[in-house]
Amino acid sequence: MKARTLSFATDLGRIQLTWTTGGICALRFVEDLDRDDAKEAPIWVLDAVRQLMAHLAGHPQTLSNIPLDLSGLTPFQRRVAEVLRATRPGQTISYGEVALLAGRPGAARAVGQAVKANPILILVPCHRVVAAAGPGGWSAFGTPERKARLLELEALTSG
Repeated sequence: MKARTLSFATDLGRIQLTWTTGGICALRFVEDLDRDDAKEAPIWVLDAVRQLMAHLAGHPQTLSNIPLDLSGLTPFQRRVAEVLRATRPGQTISYGEVALLAGRPGAARAVGQAVKANPILILVPCHRVVAAAGPGGWSAFGTPERKARLLELEALTSG
């Protein structure tokens, strides 16, 4: 499956989305672009972009219907992704709780590595994971404000 990439501007910054025929396989914040295959994007990808742009503009969307291609993840990373996607939008969960729910009690550090390696930001909601002591820790979002804003938007969706 050949991956294609497009980028788009959102209220939280520029996002690069990469997809295969199996679904979205990467979503990340970027400063610039290497390539852009937007002209070749199928309707479902353009619909995902529309949903993400609306969501990040303060019009919360249910994003769980967007197809994902998790084939590049390890089995443990997939279990972590499943736990994160099952966590109620707007809620947070500790690394230790994710480890327990992923079937590896005591593997909080391994969860931290899986979260750090998450290639599909927002759609595999690693922003829901916090340290047991409270907010903080590593973030792929560039700023703590982005992570906080994503949780706020999710709370609006679930509220």
